[in-house]
Amino acid sequence: MTAVKTGDRVKLATREVTVEDERSGLYYSYFGGLTGTVDRVYDDESVCVDIDLESLSEDARERHLVMQEAERKRWLDGLSNEARSRLTPEQKTLKLSYKILASKKDLMPYKGDKPKGDKPVEKSETSAGDDSPAASSDGPARAPEPAPKRLSEADLAKAEEEYLKSISKE
Repeated sequence: MTAVKTGDRVKLATREVTVEDERSGLYYSYFGGLTGTVDRVYDDESVCVDIDLESLSEDARERHLVMQEAERKRWLDGLSNEARSRLTPEQKTLKLSYKILASKKDLMPYKGDKPKGDKPVEKSETSAGDDSPAASSDGPARAPEPAPKRLSEADLAKAEEEYLKSISKE
């Protein structure tokens, strides 16, 4: 797939795992055939995909739903009785997303319908309530935001080391 952008519906290719896949961690055999929506595209050609739960194997989907329910219970148990009683039934639900990081080369356009449980996003959260001409459909189109930089393991290790040094000085 040459040009993917946020919001595109995609399907992951089914293929054999290569040595490069093991090194990069961007493809596993169980990714093959999954469908989802592009959440974010990075400069290094990796793509975050929000996977449709319906495309997961029955076992994986069941594990995900069990974890989701356990997390919901843990969250609700952490609230005071007063806070919990003020929540509406809709607010008491918790939906965990299932996202993976994959290589752009493993994505194919997918024309299938969006899963029944998901609502299409009309506007992004950043443009909600924005009355500027760029946000309206009549006005000029917004310039695309630059792709975020995905931190490497070395960058993360350096940031962690700096953080640990800063808290040990206190």
